[in-house]
Amino acid sequence: MKIYIDILLVTNAIMTLIMLEAAGRICHKVISPLRLLTACSVGGLSSLVMAIDSRGYFTAVLIVVIKLVSAVFTVLIAFGCKDPWQLLRYFIIYCAVDAVFTGIVVTLWQMSGSKVIFFRNLTVYFDISLFKLALACGIAYGLLCLYENITRRCFNRVAKYEAIYENGGCIVKVPAICDSGNRLCDSFTGTPVVVFCCDRLFYHYDLDRDEPDPLSGFRLIPCSTVSGEGIIHITAAGSVKIIDDKDRVHNVRCYVGIKPSLNGKSRAIFNPALLG
Repeated sequence: MKIYIDILLVTNAIMTLIMLEAAGRICHKVISPLRLLTACSVGGLSSLVMAIDSRGYFTAVLIVVIKLVSAVFTVLIAFGCKDPWQLLRYFIIYCAVDAVFTGIVVTLWQMSGSKVIFFRNLTVYFDISLFKLALACGIAYGLLCLYENITRRCFNRVAKYEAIYENGGCIVKVPAICDSGNRLCDSFTGTPVVVFCCDRLFYHYDLDRDEPDPLSGFRLIPCSTVSGEGIIHITAAGSVKIIDDKDRVHNVRCYVGIKPSLNGKSRAIFNPALLG
């Protein structure tokens, strides 16, 4: 079989993308686009081991080591976790997703005897057009999103949270909603944003003006959450604590976005990944 390097790289980059997204959803961890792109590039480049002759024992061991190191770097780049135990958790979950996906591919390859799928040196190659490959990956990602939404609505109990924002003498405590759909992140640092829909904060910082004061510490970014779409003021100033229904206090590392309240009801919206 003639293997094309461009399809090999793109195939494994897309597969890495799907596995990272799956691992991220299992861990409730949001991966910024820049981290995702870089991690997928590492996953794609690791597929070049397919060109190595693996008939020797030491060569086979070397291939395994290369794939493991590549997987570690992929997870480290994607999740950016400084805690080694948390990184190990992400790595194990990513490897489990990888093993399941690879097992399915190898099973289909063995049962069908297909010449479209080629497996060698722990690397998969699909001898199909990039359009069909992208379409198949899009369908797989759509099914993953559908599965997450169904399980979240049918099996997850409704937990109650409260969020506390403190900045100097300004302290505000509001009910909070845990929503994985809030993937808002700061475009420069990739830091998640907790959205406070609160009139008190909005008018306290004079955010009803068309343009924020450059010295106020706020800037405008596009926003899309369960409360709607538009432009939101965000800042790195202050601190946020989230209290769960077991009275556990979580000091979260995040930016703060402030919008007017919805129907006069104040609340905060955060991604579950912030709870670790």
